Amino acid sequence: MTALAVQPVTTADLDLLVDLYARSFDEPYARPALESLIASPGAWATIAWRGDPAERYGAGFVIARAVAGEGEILSLGVAVAERRRGTGQALLNDAVFRLALSGVDAVFLEVGEDNPGAVALYRGTGFREVGRRRGYYLRKNGHRVSALIMRYPVRKSDYSSK
Repeated sequence: MTALAVQPVTTADLDLLVDLYARSFDEPYARPALESLIASPGAWATIAWRGDPAERYGAGFVIARAVAGEGEILSLGVAVAERRRGTGQALLNDAVFRLALSGVDAVFLEVGEDNPGAVALYRGTGFREVGRRRGYYLRKNGHRVSALIMRYPVRKSDYSSK
């Protein structure tokens, strides 16, 4: 497997972030909306780069924020061709680590109940379902899907010595 590196998004990466979002989800996100989201207080984004520096490409991304002692993963996407290669786990681990370092006590996220791969990733990392938003997501086929609200308790001891 080729090398994978997770790094903060720079201004030069914004077009790639928009492209990765479109390749990861049914609905694209416009660049101005992503720029605004990342610029909001406590927010940041990272990209998972696959390959050697000379020939690297974007494999996935995460957008997260820390506000009032809580962390939130706003979006985590992995390009279809990169799924099941450890990209999602690397992005999730990095996001939780960065949020823990910012001093949060817990990390929250939402995921469509119709996304078993993502649900398994989050549960396997230690996230637990704490709520549900019925009919929250509208899919391209017109069906509504519930969002699972998941929480991960941050233990400072897990991150203080790293």
